[in-house]
Amino acid sequence: MIDEIHHALLKAAAESHDQLIARPTGLNARAAKALFAKLHKTELAVEVVVTADEPHWHSDERGPIGLRLTPAGRKTLGLDAGPDRAETKPRSGTKQALIIAMLRRDEGATLADLMAATGWLAHSTRAAMTGLRKRGMILTKGHDAEGRTVYRLTDDATTEAR
Repeated sequence: MIDEIHHALLKAAAESHDQLIARPTGLNARAAKALFAKLHKTELAVEVVVTADEPHWHSDERGPIGLRLTPAGRKTLGLDAGPDRAETKPRSGTKQALIIAMLRRDEGATLADLMAATGWLAHSTRAAMTGLRKRGMILTKGHDAEGRTVYRLTDDATTEAR
């Protein structure tokens, strides 16, 4: 069972387009860490890498870390589990489908790889990746052997960037 604070946070996330749980303002670091851990441990929310302008709870080597409402979190509120990932598939043959395929490869893709494949500029490519995150896809960021930043899409929120 969740208390009123958890319920309010989850409800606000359920009503937002990105399903991200905002860290309450005025919450000290220790209390925020405990709240983050509880929501994550109970599987009502999943840890995701977000952009700097999205709600985040802390930062680590991957960048800003946020919490996204899970289907279990939505069910706790009495809501449906949300859109099925199959419903959010891009049309085949589109540039978005190409980006998703490249990001799902084991080696992932660099920004330069994605730009070359799509013909887009850097800002458009980054915006497309942000759009994938907003659709609930889990985008991890790491570095390859040459030190280049590599992005990957994964189905498992616990997967670390390689």
